[in-house]
Amino acid sequence: MTTSVVLMTFPTNSQTYEAFTKLKNVDVEIDDAVLVERDADGRLTVPEGADSQWGSGMLGGSLIGMLVGVLGGPIGVLLGWTAGTAAGALVDADRFDSDRQLVTEMAADVAAGSTAIIAEVSADSPATLDEFVAGFDGTIRRFPREQVLAELEAQQQAAEHAAKAARETLREQHRAEFKEKFHERLQALRERFHR
Repeated sequence: MTTSVVLMTFPTNSQTYEAFTKLKNVDVEIDDAVLVERDADGRLTVPEGADSQWGSGMLGGSLIGMLVGVLGGPIGVLLGWTAGTAAGALVDADRFDSDRQLVTEMAADVAAGSTAIIAEVSADSPATLDEFVAGFDGTIRRFPREQVLAELEAQQQAAEHAAKAARETLREQHRAEFKEKFHERLQALRERFHR
């Protein structure tokens, strides 16, 4: 049995909602599933007031929950609008090779104003889920679960590295400001003594 993270997109939002409702009846093992929407500003969110998520761990830190958090955060906004270049700008290019930019690909597949389903699925064959999605004129993309996890880990490390670099830059700026103010204060004190 193969476990994958799948992204299902459909021509209309109503088809996405209908597919999400009927997904529970498909004969595949679905650990987690969430319906997401990307607004006109590029933010990816889980719609409120709807039955838009289900599974074993959406609220408890599941892989899908973390992925939606990354796609829905500031990085996701950038990736959603500039999918080809944002990952390279945000993360050192040496950290990712072309087959590890799955989050970038996922973000690009959910256009502004559209909805999609992201799920963690285990199945012996892709045929059952493929037929289900095709029944709604949708498309499905599969991403190896381990690869998604590895990319999320790499992005977390890159974010930590960027935060550390930002803190160091601020620290250096504060040192320079303090040194400049010190010299100004020292000069003012010298002027007072020489009066």
